[in-house]
Amino acid sequence: MVRRSVSLLIIAGLLPVVALGGAFGAATFRNERRSIERQAQTDARFAAALISLKLRTNLEAVEMVAQSPAFDNAVVDTDRFVKLARRIIATRGNWRTLSVSDTRGQRLIDVPEPIGGLKRGRVVEMASWRRTMTSGQPQIGDVVRGPKGGLAFAVRAPIIQAGTVRYIVSGVLPADRLRQFLEFEPLPHGWIASVIDGAGQDVATTGDRLHPRTQGSVVESWAPVAGTPWKVRITTPAQAFSAPLRSAVLLLSGAVVLSLLLLAVLARLLATEVKQMRLREASELQRQRMEALGRLTGGVAHDFNNLLTPIVGGLDLIRRRVDDERTLRYVDAAATSADRAKALVGRLLSFSRRQSLAPEAVDLGTLLVGMTDLIEGSLTPAVSLNIQVPPSLCPALADRGQLELAILNLVINARDAMQEGGALNIQAGEATREQTAVLGCAKGVFVEVADNGAGMDEATLKQAIDPFFTTKPPERGTGLGLSMVHGFAAQSGGMLQLVSKSGEGTIARIVLRCSAERDQTRAAEDSSISLANARVLLVDDEEPVRRATAEMLKSAGHDVIEAPDVDSALRVLRAVPDIDAVITDFIMPRRSGGELIQSLRSHWPTKPILLITGYVTAEEELPRGVPRLMKPFNCDELLRALTRAIRSDR
Repeated sequence: MVRRSVSLLIIAGLLPVVALGGAFGAATFRNERRSIERQAQTDARFAAALISLKLRTNLEAVEMVAQSPAFDNAVVDTDRFVKLARRIIATRGNWRTLSVSDTRGQRLIDVPEPIGGLKRGRVVEMASWRRTMTSGQPQIGDVVRGPKGGLAFAVRAPIIQAGTVRYIVSGVLPADRLRQFLEFEPLPHGWIASVIDGAGQDVATTGDRLHPRTQGSVVESWAPVAGTPWKVRITTPAQAFSAPLRSAVLLLSGAVVLSLLLLAVLARLLATEVKQMRLREASELQRQRMEALGRLTGGVAHDFNNLLTPIVGGLDLIRRRVDDERTLRYVDAAATSADRAKALVGRLLSFSRRQSLAPEAVDLGTLLVGMTDLIEGSLTPAVSLNIQVPPSLCPALADRGQLELAILNLVINARDAMQEGGALNIQAGEATREQTAVLGCAKGVFVEVADNGAGMDEATLKQAIDPFFTTKPPERGTGLGLSMVHGFAAQSGGMLQLVSKSGEGTIARIVLRCSAERDQTRAAEDSSISLANARVLLVDDEEPVRRATAEMLKSAGHDVIEAPDVDSALRVLRAVPDIDAVITDFIMPRRSGGELIQSLRSHWPTKPILLITGYVTAEEELPRGVPRLMKPFNCDELLRALTRAIRSDR
């Protein structure tokens, strides 16, 4: 009887152990498999993002080289380019060769030595060279085997003069340098990370190569490298998934041998494992949330601008239709907050990504006053700030966001030059006759940033605007600040002037052309905004934005036809031939405003077009030659932009 009772007790004790152990083993295997698969996919995406970022950095670097003053004349300044190239190769460390080729694909200059030992030879990899020539845009080359047998690829940028590609500058990078981006963290035993190019060849690999594939099947996780046909592959051995199951079986066997004495230990182990699993899941969820936050930044800005547009427009319409002083005070307070939100979103977009230049009339006084908080936040307490802007200064013709960034770059350079404190003076003024003669215009303005810091000697001053030249330590400067300001000024039809003397300080002056228009941020009245009784086709997928925009147009006496998408707009255009102008959003579902503009240019080439948008991603490009208005906008801004669009096509 005792033996029977003991047996029953043992069986009763073993059954829960076996059940719990089996359930625990299955759950552990399932969750561990998911965790490993997620980790492999996350590692592949992260490595692909690192490689894409590195390639983008190299593209930007070779673009800056293409803007070097060595290419300002019809003939390349070989000595200056060679000096620049040697400095860049020594600074960057991962560039093997810098090369300049002509429009026939012949290499003119190779630094530090001719590729393959042959001077003025043919470009090794012609596919990306042809893409650069055809598109006029920077390109990433394919991985090829060079004359000496090593795998390498090129990053190329066109040198454009008078609207034509005259030369192509190329930076050659060894493919094995990609391996460091696969080693961002140690891989688990048996895992292999590889970079696969467009031809399917393995160009960089890291991980435990001693693991033989014959031990079992493998699971591969892939992630594309943005902007290239390359991919990152993470190879995981099959036993990585079965290892937790084997551990669970061993644990269960031990529990059976120890029987009831180990039940408490097993329960504790189970609780610990569940806790660790939850911690891993929580960590993974947090990582995914941070990834999503980065991806959604652009979309949030777009949606926020769409939300602000009916708010700004509605408040403007209320202000025009209400005479009650108390109500107007409320409206003004709300409008002020909306304007601050509009400026905040605009600054976020301007400082978070590169945008194509959109020249407009910019009042320098208003600009500098708006930047005061930002400038003061960039200075140390030991640096005093003084801003001077004379009245009645003509507005500058420049991209507002890029001009802000250029001024901020100059401010940061001045701050770094005054390590022990000093005075920072920022002033705007009218350009001199000599300066306007250089720009080839009748009137111009300037904004200058002056400090009384360390200054530069003559040799340093001559190289100050060269890409990657810096006197700062590597952790504090990249040598691109003044180069970016110089490129922005030149692209805007202006120039950057530097005056400096060692021990006395530096004056950095941006000289720009005057705009024939007024700054729309200051011009509250405009006698030319009334084009009465125009029939306007309004296209926007957001109903609140479309309704608010239509109300603003109707308040000015215009006849408005609304369309929620491109297909509806095209049907209206075919049915109603006497439409005077088309106002369209850019980012819309299915078909974008860019496609509508292409159809208008093909079938109705004389039809005035106004493009309204709140945000454009880096992969999309706004149609050229089309007047545009950024969201959000008020009634005056909308009517003024519509008037310019209609009159520009007459």
